[in-house]
Amino acid sequence: MAVYTRLTTAELGQFLQAFALGELTQASDINGGVENTNYRLVTTHGRYVLTLFEHHQPAEVQDFVRLARHLNNAGFLVPAPLADQHGNWLHSLAGKPAILCELLPGDHIEDASPRQCWEIGEALARLHLASKVLEQPRPNSRGFDWWQRIYSEATRWLEPADYRLLSSEMAWQMSNRVRWKALPRGWIHGDLFRDNVLFVEQQGKQRIGAVLDWYNACEGVWIYDLAIIANDWCCDVTGEWEIAKYDALLAGYQSVRPFTIMEQQSWQMVLRGAATRFWLSRLETLRHQESIEGMTGNRKDPNEYRDKLRTRQQQYQPAPKVLV
Repeated sequence: MAVYTRLTTAELGQFLQAFALGELTQASDINGGVENTNYRLVTTHGRYVLTLFEHHQPAEVQDFVRLARHLNNAGFLVPAPLADQHGNWLHSLAGKPAILCELLPGDHIEDASPRQCWEIGEALARLHLASKVLEQPRPNSRGFDWWQRIYSEATRWLEPADYRLLSSEMAWQMSNRVRWKALPRGWIHGDLFRDNVLFVEQQGKQRIGAVLDWYNACEGVWIYDLAIIANDWCCDVTGEWEIAKYDALLAGYQSVRPFTIMEQQSWQMVLRGAATRFWLSRLETLRHQESIEGMTGNRKDPNEYRDKLRTRQQQYQPAPKVLV
């Protein structure tokens, strides 16, 4: 949730005129994420989030919303776009696809507890199963072909030691493509970092209020989705595991959908793959952000995922038990 496209208060107010949501009283940037432009809008009727898609075409946005609506119907609290007075939910603003959603209640967490790790694991398994019946998942635009393209570009500006690390990992991952293709798959969130989940307090306990930012959702390997969470929620910035969180995440997931034997055997591979993917994407995003004059937002350090990849290569983590 960065700000690449600058809009004036007048432009935002004019956009809202298509909706029966009252008058705009406050507008502010949302700087917590990376890829899209987001504004928090307050009107006389409520609070909303405006998203401008910087890298996606309208057809892709329709795929995200198709999944969000399906999950809403299945009982999950995920943001879904509001329709204007003419029934349109997909708009164009500053030449970019744009949607408006209600600002959902809850808070982001800086540091997850083991209980919160268990809850996100359990919720992810339920999301995977609930979306299984939704046909034609969106192809993964950041799969192996994308890895190869960004890797070939990154070689021009990586330090020699980083280049050797990435080269060895890319060769190893490519040698395992057959195994990747054989793993259980379906819709995945693809970006379930801590800042994409809201927690609310219910009866004195922290519960998941909403799962946000479905704009990387696509067809993918289910345990890869879980590995993305593990690499963010359950370790420090160097990749060293916080075992209570790690065990809770895997137990929560397997309380709904136990690993298959092949998933168990492939867990280390997908942990390394998830670290590689986010090292590459952060490298690409950082160079894009640096090229935009006046851009504001969250600049995440690519080296965090370089270090996590190095740790995953060097420190074998026992595969999760297969629960039956």
